[in-house]
Order: sequence, then structure tokens, then C-alpha cells
Amino acid sequence: MSIKKISEMTVIAGECLKKAVREELQKKALLGQYAIINRDGKACRIPAAEALKVTG
Repeated sequence: MSIKKISEMTVIAGECLKKAVREELQKKALLGQYAIINRDGKACRIPAAEALKVTG
């Protein structure tokens, strides 16, 4: 497998992960749940709706 093909697959995998995380955050936001994120090297619990704003 070529380096170019591996690079393309890596980009596609990253996009897929971003989509999956966004969908889960949207579900949590609708349910009023929290998400755990990393801030300054420490775990931090924030409302999922706020996490959606941070992810853009």
C-alpha cells in the first residue's frame, strides 16, 4: 500500500471519528447530559451543549 493511499485513509478515518463524536455530543445535549473533555491536561465535566460549541 502506498504512502499516499495510507494518508488518504487516515484523513477519512479522522473525519469519520469527528462525525461520530459530534453525533454523540448532539444526543447528549438533547438529553441534558454532560461530556468529559480534556482542558489543560485535566479531565473536565461540561454540559454537552457547551462541548458542541467548543468543537465548532
